[in-house]
Amino acid sequence: MNSQIYIVLAFFITGIFIGILFDIFRVTRKSFKTPNILIYIEDILFWILTGILLLFTIFTFSTGEIRLYMIIILLLGSFIYFLSISKYFILINSKILNFIKSTIIFVLIPLKKLIKIKNFFKK
Repeated sequence: MNSQIYIVLAFFITGIFIGILFDIFRVTRKSFKTPNILIYIEDILFWILTGILLLFTIFTFSTGEIRLYMIIILLLGSFIYFLSISKYFILINSKILNFIKSTIIFVLIPLKKLIKIKNFFKK
């Protein structure tokens, strides 16, 4: 009985982590213009990471057994994450990425001007 509680908690938390991983990819996709090929690569990377996380959880907490209730709890963890924390996670990470983008742009614009000036005098 005690091990089943650990299994339920592990799959619930894994569902939350899968939701967080999904939001990380979603926020980066919103923040940066990405070409289609990069989107495909991100999708493949998401599914590989999700698969690794699921395999780790399955083999660590249930010794390789997969039961229907585990899948239901996993989906429930993701569903509750998306209903409760997801919008705040996206908002905070979007602001962080926008700050990083603006900082990089703030640094790169003077560097570009310096390079243009250097190339002008080099001629």
